[in-house]
Amino acid sequence: MKAISDFIRYLRIMDGIATSDIIGWVLAALAGFIAYKLIDNMQTSIERHNMLASVENSISAIFDSKNAFIIRHGEGPSPKEPDKNRVMVRSVLHDKSPWQVIRSVETGEIEYMIIDSQRYIHIRHNDETDDWISTQALHELLLKFRRIEKMYKSGIVKKIDLADLSREILPFGVSGRLEFFYAYYDEYDAECMAFLLMNDVICCNKYRNSPMVNYFRDYYNSHPAIHRFFSAKNRRFSRVRGILAEKAFNRIMK
Repeated sequence: MKAISDFIRYLRIMDGIATSDIIGWVLAALAGFIAYKLIDNMQTSIERHNMLASVENSISAIFDSKNAFIIRHGEGPSPKEPDKNRVMVRSVLHDKSPWQVIRSVETGEIEYMIIDSQRYIHIRHNDETDDWISTQALHELLLKFRRIEKMYKSGIVKKIDLADLSREILPFGVSGRLEFFYAYYDEYDAECMAFLLMNDVICCNKYRNSPMVNYFRDYYNSHPAIHRFFSAKNRRFSRVRGILAEKAFNRIMK
């Protein structure tokens, strides 16, 4: 009985309110909701762009850091000249010759040298020069790949963003660099690179970034040894997404 009496009282209250007032309240509430969503989307967009800018700047900082050496045979750094032949990391990212997994004859370990308390890994041996890169740069690059992977999975990095990052990502899939990371790190760590490379190729194809797709495809098709890295078995994928990504990737590589 109380519920019925409350309902009758409510009808009496509503009977004294003009319909136009009710519509006005509804419209005001709707306008407030729309304004809230616009502001929220704007703030989210600003935060996303700030995070992307931070990623791009940090990658550029790694590339610009002088954490590598290109040493002419017999002209290496010395205790008196520790910075002799020191170069930016981007200087050893060229495609004129591939990175190599160079192991010591005595120990079987990947060759390294210590300069100023920092370890440098031997990544390229040519007729005239030897290239070395610091473990610091390698670790920072791997961490950055993991970061981009997580941002992509969470939707912070969109497909178009990944396509825009192709000149920072795809070079690590060619010229022996992916093979090097799989040899230097264990498979679990290196799989994040293969995950990003696969998705980057798919995104570049979606947005018709043909030069970068062709750049990677040419290397992939001429180096069948790396095909095993691009598989749905990659632990960075869920099972269904891995199968779909592998099919899309293989279709693009044909």
